[in-house]
Amino acid sequence: MKYFGTDGIRGVPNEKLTVDLVTKLGAALKELGNKKVVLATDTRLSKDMLASAISCGALANGLDVLYIGVVPTPALIYYSYTHKMTGVMITASHNPYTDNGIKVLKCGKKLSEEDELKVENAIDNPKKHTGEIGKYTVDLNAKEEYVEFVKKDLVKTNLRIVLDCANGATFETAGMVFNDITTNLVITCNTPDGYNINNGCGSTHLELLKKNVIDNKADLGFAFDGDGDRVLAIDKNGNTIDGDMLIYILARYLKSKNKLNNGKIALSMMSNLGLIKSLNNFGIDVIETNVGDKYIVKALFDNNLSVGGENSGHIILPYIFHTGDGVLVAKEIVKILTETNTTFSDWLDDVKMYADKMVNIKVKDKSKVLGNKALFDRIDSIKKELNGDCKIIVRASGTEDLIRVSVMAKDNDLVSKYSDELVGIVNNI
Repeated sequence: MKYFGTDGIRGVPNEKLTVDLVTKLGAALKELGNKKVVLATDTRLSKDMLASAISCGALANGLDVLYIGVVPTPALIYYSYTHKMTGVMITASHNPYTDNGIKVLKCGKKLSEEDELKVENAIDNPKKHTGEIGKYTVDLNAKEEYVEFVKKDLVKTNLRIVLDCANGATFETAGMVFNDITTNLVITCNTPDGYNINNGCGSTHLELLKKNVIDNKADLGFAFDGDGDRVLAIDKNGNTIDGDMLIYILARYLKSKNKLNNGKIALSMMSNLGLIKSLNNFGIDVIETNVGDKYIVKALFDNNLSVGGENSGHIILPYIFHTGDGVLVAKEIVKILTETNTTFSDWLDDVKMYADKMVNIKVKDKSKVLGNKALFDRIDSIKKELNGDCKIIVRASGTEDLIRVSVMAKDNDLVSKYSDELVGIVNNI
């Protein structure tokens, strides 16, 4: 694809994401065959420029645009899905405010490759306008439909909970949901200023949440990412509960209720070996996929599964909705802990996690590394040295000029030894 990457169109505003390109994208939305577009953003500075540009392009090509303001990506997806509209979310998720991106949805679902090609062709070969002009409307209360959906089947609790909203898209909606769950709520990082999204906070910077959980003597805390489709947790002692662990709890709970379809879940290949072995001990099989939510989604729906996701905290519960939603998952976790009168440690103390290290290496040419035979020959030999009781993954980032080297084994010494070696090989390449 020329413009679309693994998760929409990403780039630096005024560099790759120029006003001209985004205006053309707005006009090209007509190729999706829907006259109505719902548009939302996260909180980063460039949101207004990009929202204006895409609106102008769409309106000038006869499309109606409904702007619903700053809402999480799952809220935009929910509205696009339930109202059968083309959806546009302006966000760069967990990236810093200097980046941005545009996700395009067809009635709440990701575009097919065919649709992406249609849109790209229309960007490069704009059609003459028909003269029809679309209508622009604003409804900043549209988020309440989504909030009411998330609050279905919530369980009230006395747990003291801290939320870190990453100064991002959940800064209002997370509180709207959790204020109905507990009266012992502390909300942090919910004062966005355009610059502070994901800045030392949120699911990519858990130190602040750890401090706030401990300082507030809370039972647990949740951190969302910039656009609200991911969640990670902290227990009362300041320990990190990553996405894999949250999925583990969800899977075991669903199995105990005979609601775990086919006795399987979907995890990415980055998931911890120790956790997978523990799941197997409870009779839960794991389908491992490539990294990326589209692969998780495919595995979930191809196999009619109940839960799946990634250790980054992108977790999908198809029995509720078809996309990752940090606030929804956090609500479900609180429901489980309250209903069963348990803590995170009650679920996780028996899990023997493998040591794990991932190193990001800035590169100019990702394909040169991934095409190096000697590197992958060495990876095969390391796996033999460890009798296969390990995971070694070298892969390219889908959104940045990075190679990610991940090593997982039974102890830290082995992980450090082989990680250092492989990082050295990549740097030499």
